Amino acid sequence: MLNPLIHVNLYKLVLAIKTESITVRHKVFQRISDFHYRSDSGNTETHIIAERIIFMKVKFPLFLLLIVTLSVSACAAQQNTDTSVAVSVALTQTAAALTAAPIQPDLQAPATATPQPPAADAVRIEFQSNTTSWYTNGDLASGASTRSVLAAGKGQQLTVWLSTEPVSDPANPYATLIVTGADGQVFTTGPTTYWSSVLPASQDYFIEIRSLTQQDITYQIVIDIPAAVIDPALGAMYEPIPASLCQDLQAIVSQALGVEFQSQIPAPFIDIFAGEAGQGCHIGVSGDGNQFKNPHEILTTLTNSVGLGWTPQPTYQADGPTGSAIGLTRDMGLMLISAGWKPDMDVQCPADQPISNCNLTPEQKIYTIDIDIAQYRATFSLDGHWEDTATGFSLDLYQDWKNIYGHHTVVAPGGNKIDTLEVSINGGLQGQVATVQFQSSFTTDTGTAEVTYVDVNTIQWKIIDPPDGEYYLPAEARLIRK
Repeated sequence: MLNPLIHVNLYKLVLAIKTESITVRHKVFQRISDFHYRSDSGNTETHIIAERIIFMKVKFPLFLLLIVTLSVSACAAQQNTDTSVAVSVALTQTAAALTAAPIQPDLQAPATATPQPPAADAVRIEFQSNTTSWYTNGDLASGASTRSVLAAGKGQQLTVWLSTEPVSDPANPYATLIVTGADGQVFTTGPTTYWSSVLPASQDYFIEIRSLTQQDITYQIVIDIPAAVIDPALGAMYEPIPASLCQDLQAIVSQALGVEFQSQIPAPFIDIFAGEAGQGCHIGVSGDGNQFKNPHEILTTLTNSVGLGWTPQPTYQADGPTGSAIGLTRDMGLMLISAGWKPDMDVQCPADQPISNCNLTPEQKIYTIDIDIAQYRATFSLDGHWEDTATGFSLDLYQDWKNIYGHHTVVAPGGNKIDTLEVSINGGLQGQVATVQFQSSFTTDTGTAEVTYVDVNTIQWKIIDPPDGEYYLPAEARLIRK
């Protein structure tokens, strides 16, 4: 049984965010890193990274992105429902904070896109082979600026972090990032030390660090570009949870595993399987085999603590000799958890043999644990009771994250037969269309249909693969929310 404090803190994290009378909540996961390269030039140090640093994200190997189904602790059955509901209602008040965009002063960027001239003063960033992150330290005089340029492809998620010494107040930073495409598009609209986006085009991107203070400062800039490619139209499908909740989650996982995790928000978020991206909360830690027994045990502990009350998604499950991962959903939230190890850089394991044949000491197993949480941007919900009076067909639908389930009722012509089952609809949402499996009460075979969101009060039903046998669900119907 887990420490009761873990359970109490967990339920404080349940989010209730209403969008068109929809309850929206959140959670998510991410990755690792690989390599370290350094070259010194004057007062500037340039590094190409691969150890996990709180300020950067490197793509987690895809073989870890499918996850073993883990049973939730028996404690999950003992959740305090009243407490969870009360906290959910209280947290609904944070909805405005999650959706309101901060008003930031203009940096006098050009009003129209003007192609960038060849920049002799821009330092070309080249990533070391097999790395996805890069950083550099430098000095910045009062009122000065420095520029870098890198080539990146359409659909890649580019993330830039800027930190300064002295440390900046986020509301009044000592320096700011200005990100501009070679086509002249300016992506940053005000003073910021963090920027992340799925790129709209394959081209050069210019990153300027501009001083906003009357004193000389030093800075560090970190750039990350995972290899995954996302449709830019799906590049902002997730948004972060509140910073306070990210910190609470950090405390829960730290207590559950007995090590101090670090949190970062906002942080880049990628759902590889759905091909969607956005921003989220990242929680991570590194260690060795003296601190962690094995990846599977780590995931079991985390699933039974921070993952209580969440539903494992088979698509996101993976397990292997060096790592495990799992994805869980609850309401509109996605939580992704991964734990894995790799041999210390000084260890040479035989390339033609299983990793289990490499006799490693606990100190030589370098662990990385990542937890990423974000909420799906729900602009609509299929929740509710829907009716088509012309056909006598009705649907009762429920939406949990992007999962759609429910039941149907239809009265056959003449009223002498009723086709209905308690649970007859099950499927998933992609964009504004849910592809669902349905079953008639008159046959054991299942059919496939599409449920398309039209507007807040209207959905369209269409059977695309009818079942064998008798059924009375209409081939097409337009249903109204009741």
